[in-house]
Amino acid sequence: MVKVKALTFEGPVGQLEGLLKWDDSAPPLALAVVCHPHPAFQGTMHNKVVFAVSESFFGLGCEVLRFNFRGVGISAGRHDHGPGEIEDALSAVDYLRKKRPRLPCHIAGFSFGAWIAVEASAMDRDLASLVAVAPPFKYFDPNLLQQISIPKLFLQGTADEICPADQLQELFPSFAEPKALVLLEQAGHFFSGYLAALKGAISAHRTLLGI
Repeated sequence: MVKVKALTFEGPVGQLEGLLKWDDSAPPLALAVVCHPHPAFQGTMHNKVVFAVSESFFGLGCEVLRFNFRGVGISAGRHDHGPGEIEDALSAVDYLRKKRPRLPCHIAGFSFGAWIAVEASAMDRDLASLVAVAPPFKYFDPNLLQQISIPKLFLQGTADEICPADQLQELFPSFAEPKALVLLEQAGHFFSGYLAALKGAISAHRTLLGI
């Protein structure tokens, strides 16, 4: 039976709000944390791209946690422009690991959340894989991805008006292996009309992700 639970867990500056989804009829194969886009632009765990990514991981047999960064929803604290949100993401990973310590944990994020997921992957080398949807390179040094050796999947719309696809294409060859890049033709930043294709692209790379 599929279950979704609204919960809070301990973050660096207080309780963080989350939604946990799992299948009670079968043990999960892995864990996944999904990070939402920029809070200053109405980004929350209820964002449709975050939901699509979460559903993809659930469909692959994962127990999935999406959560609100500090200052969003009922999460304690206030927006920290990156450093604090990285700590929040690592706290979400830690929460899931304590529940199921034997399972590998994957991390994913969309836009601002992709940046946070990249930074978290650089700090926690025990994460199983990284999925970055429309990563915003204006926020971080892309050379960081030369040092992250876990499997990495990048997804980008070719008509993205906020995070240009050509920037990711230019940088991608320098990223450490193993990796994959999926370009969704004509998709904009929020993947309107392309969410099914986005979900399918993640599911198609389950071997790369190790699920």
